[in-house]
Amino acid sequence: MWPKTDRAYSLQRRLLASMALGFAVLLLIISILLWNYARDASNRTYDLLLAGASLAVLDRVSSGPSGISVDLPYSAMEILGLAPEDRVIYRVFSDRDGEITGTPGLPVPRDADLGSAPVFYDAELDEPFRFVQQGRQLTTPTGRVWVGVQIGQTRAGRTAQQKSLFLNGMAGLGVVSLIGLGFVWLAIRVALAPLRQLAEALRLRDPADLSQIDGAPPREIRGLFDSINDFMRRLRANRTLTETFIADVAHQTRTSLSALQGQLSLAGDATTFDDMAVRVAKADSQARRTVRLTNQLLAHAMVTHRSDTGTLRPVALKPIVTEVLTDMLRDSDMRGVTVTLSADSILPGEDIVRGDAISIREALSNLLENARRHGPADNTIDVTLETTGEADVSLIVEDAGPGIAPADRARATERFTSIARDTAGSGLGLSIVRAVVDSHDGRLVLGTSSAGGLRAELRFRRLLSQAAARAVMAVTICCALFIVPAPATAQAQTTLTIASATDSDVMTALIARFEDLNPDVTVDYVEYQTVDLHQAILNAVPQDMPDVVISSAMDLQVDLVNRGLALPLDIPAATRLPGWATWRSELFGFTFEPAVIVYNTDLIPPGTLPQEHLELVNYIRRNEMALNRRIGIYDLRRSGIGYLFATQDVVQGLQASRMTEVLTRANVRNYCCTSEMIAATSRAELALAVNVIGSYALAAAARDPRIGIHFMGDYNLVMSRTGFVPRTARHPDAGRRFLSFLLDDGQTILASQSDLIPILPVPGAESSPWRDLSAHAGSFLPIKLGPGLLTYLDDRKKANFLEGWDQPARPLGTR
Repeated sequence: MWPKTDRAYSLQRRLLASMALGFAVLLLIISILLWNYARDASNRTYDLLLAGASLAVLDRVSSGPSGISVDLPYSAMEILGLAPEDRVIYRVFSDRDGEITGTPGLPVPRDADLGSAPVFYDAELDEPFRFVQQGRQLTTPTGRVWVGVQIGQTRAGRTAQQKSLFLNGMAGLGVVSLIGLGFVWLAIRVALAPLRQLAEALRLRDPADLSQIDGAPPREIRGLFDSINDFMRRLRANRTLTETFIADVAHQTRTSLSALQGQLSLAGDATTFDDMAVRVAKADSQARRTVRLTNQLLAHAMVTHRSDTGTLRPVALKPIVTEVLTDMLRDSDMRGVTVTLSADSILPGEDIVRGDAISIREALSNLLENARRHGPADNTIDVTLETTGEADVSLIVEDAGPGIAPADRARATERFTSIARDTAGSGLGLSIVRAVVDSHDGRLVLGTSSAGGLRAELRFRRLLSQAAARAVMAVTICCALFIVPAPATAQAQTTLTIASATDSDVMTALIARFEDLNPDVTVDYVEYQTVDLHQAILNAVPQDMPDVVISSAMDLQVDLVNRGLALPLDIPAATRLPGWATWRSELFGFTFEPAVIVYNTDLIPPGTLPQEHLELVNYIRRNEMALNRRIGIYDLRRSGIGYLFATQDVVQGLQASRMTEVLTRANVRNYCCTSEMIAATSRAELALAVNVIGSYALAAAARDPRIGIHFMGDYNLVMSRTGFVPRTARHPDAGRRFLSFLLDDGQTILASQSDLIPILPVPGAESSPWRDLSAHAGSFLPIKLGPGLLTYLDDRKKANFLEGWDQPARPLGTR
């Protein structure tokens, strides 16, 4: 059986689609294999990073008088940093002493003992991790000890590479599949050529030629040939029936028109006015019958046509019945006729059937017209709409006319059959009703009404059961009672909490502008020192977690993000940031702040400081007496930014250790923050201060001529204040909006109304404190966000590093 659809489809396309489906199944199987291959390939690639990092760590494990120690190498974290979007976790331990450094309690591989061969495995922490475990034997005074390293890395980079390999492979397979489908298409066209020949033969036939098709078709379409020949045979039979019907129609129409012509001729031959009036009245009656016959013939043809075109849709019977009765009561012939409608027992939804509203309206109109025609002048017509059983709904029309005898009811529905001679019509009324019921898969039941007339029942199948109809009514009532438009409420005010290690006065203009652009947000700005801020976030419970965290200590920020505390954000403006100033779409830099040397211009003439760090070491050594206790640095235990600059200097070369030596001899003084060092330099308590945040220093120099700014010629470290939104922030959307503002409109505010330096270029913005930075652009060395910054946050490495600084760096006031 042909599918019921309004659109023609192509057999050739269907065959091609079937072949394409087969190709798709094959591609699915291949894709599963390719996906597994891509996963294994990406694991092998990134496992090399883990293996290289573990070897680098194991190479720095040693045994001394105090036991086993490890100096975490910067190169290990830099190797892991080659996967820039992945978080890192590690652990160093021994089978004798237990934990040495790193994160304790990391998952271990199943059924694998610690050995020199690397063991790779997957584990689930707060997100999927890939681990390597590797060990080496170390000789100690008490014997040989196994020392193990576990390094874990999130799977973001692996997953991205796996997807890339998979998609590239699938793209190649897709191209090959398309080429194969092209050859399949050509083969299908050749195979379907006999069908096109058959179609051409039928197209060229005379419309009246319904004879059999001759020929010897291929076996595959022999059934189609036979079906077409059988269809033509049935079509000839149907044409015969149609011709018979047309002949009957022509006979009925000719007879009626002939009678009308005869009455008019007699009226024309009448000799008196009374005779002519009688003949004209009879002609008028005959004309009415002719009009009725024509209308019913058209209605019969319309019903037959609509039953063949598949116009059935869900319709409600009650509105149709009401509309037909309303139209009929306007007819003058209905004067004196009493019409009643009983449909109160029908619930909403119980009268919905799958039908054609026009055909049902025509059937009801014919039943009502028959009841009026065959009934007395004071006829009573009762129309009832009621449910029948659980699945049907009945439309019943009863009248007070003569009715139809049981023996005549079967033939009463045949075309051109009239039972009552005195009120005979066209004989098509009940035939139309029968055709409508049949097209709806319903039943027509004729019987005797309570008044002795005809009872005609049209029974249709409902779309909704009684229970479903009651449910529909209940839902409607509930909607009417409870769905009420909510009154407009005032816009809720959000308090955005920002925890920041940035002076509040330089953030004031930014916050004010953000609140102007976001009137629904009020900013609560809480200021911290960098180390204190880091510890506060680590200890914060979810309900106390701020919405935005901002700090100049890039390494401490990376540590928080690496612990999984940050929320990934989609900030369009972040795509403009340099690669070193963003990490994992979670941490974003928004300032450009070089580390500079601040000096007192009365104590050190401008232009006399050296240009390279090695020369600076020699300069301090030559002026050791004059600079004794006149050099300031950050207190590395209290200042995160000071610790960051100091460790990054170590990464750059050997001159850092020499700098430590000369600072020891010069009795360097410690300060908690930039403002205190600048103030001490201005008062000439300090001759110079090393690694001062450049944005604050440049702003101070613009206000105080006693403060000079010196840029080194070999390199100047550059840090960026970074911000992120914690995963447990109470208002993450407001936090995302603030970071987006910092990278967009906020850059203009930084350039014009703040001492901070924007990281992105601001067209037309000129500010005297930092407009000349371009002259030193070649010496700027930005600190890159990433796992490399975690190296000097290792507990053991940090303790060793600070121990080396404790001796030369005495607290302020120590003699």
